[in-house]
Amino acid sequence: MTSLLLVLSKDPYTTETPDLVLDIGINAKEKGNEVALYLIEDGVTAARNGEFGKKLTAANNKGIKIYADDKAVLSRSLTGKMVGGIEIKEIGTLLDFIMDDYDRVAWF
Repeated sequence: MTSLLLVLSKDPYTTETPDLVLDIGINAKEKGNEVALYLIEDGVTAARNGEFGKKLTAANNKGIKIYADDKAVLSRSLTGKMVGGIEIKEIGTLLDFIMDDYDRVAWF
């Protein structure tokens, strides 16, 4: 089993990249891999209450861990406006994930 970290820096309103990333994550999870999604920069907007937020909730319910960068959440005024199940983390956590915790990392 591989552990995969997907880092999303794009919002779901101007590009289809977030849908692709979610498809990759769900496919990898269904094959038995450990999968996490780290939202950074404009990627945190994907976690807003709304259509894409529902997709993130469904992915989380399938066992995909979802994290959001604290500074990106604050700078976009998303505190309290995001779907449940998302853990807010500081940027150092992302570095720890990349260096120590996950076998594979893909940044989108």
